[in-house]
Amino acid sequence: MINKFELLKELAAITHGKINIAGGNVFQHEIFLAIKESGKHNEVYEEYAIPLVDKGKRKNHKVDILIVDDNIVTATNSKGKSFNSTDSEDAKLRDVRHFIRSIQAQFPDKKVIYQFFKDEFVSGKIALYDYFAENGVPVYNTERYLIDNYGTDFDALEQRRQTECVRRCEEALNNAGWNTKKLYETCN
Repeated sequence: MINKFELLKELAAITHGKINIAGGNVFQHEIFLAIKESGKHNEVYEEYAIPLVDKGKRKNHKVDILIVDDNIVTATNSKGKSFNSTDSEDAKLRDVRHFIRSIQAQFPDKKVIYQFFKDEFVSGKIALYDYFAENGVPVYNTERYLIDNYGTDFDALEQRRQTECVRRCEEALNNAGWNTKKLYETCN
């Protein structure tokens, strides 16, 4: 006898992990590629590790996307649609300022901008991001920013993200013994 709870729990874990969680990493990589392939910047890095000044337990901060140009370094923290935070706005802002000081230490001759890309960001919806913006940390709607600054075909980018997430999910489901063809048949 099959335990329906365990079966559905496994299905939920695989699909959530490969569609939602890994989807954020796939989305970040697509954003990185759009910026890098634009040819507008001297250097563009993904997951760039910055040694932290005033080290505590944490030794480095990984910048999702780091852009190095002649006189400016732009560090972008890319966030997906979901939001969960138990830290206060002040604590998060202190972290960002710590990251800025650390990046400045690595690039002392350049202006440093630390910014956030937030998928589907609309001012007034999430207090943390409004607080960042009010305190000099830019927050941008990812889609709008990529279209306005890089001419990105965002629909194509989103389709690539979805295609890759489905591929990863199907692979994980098949490896766990699920028959994805039969799963799809239940939808028709």
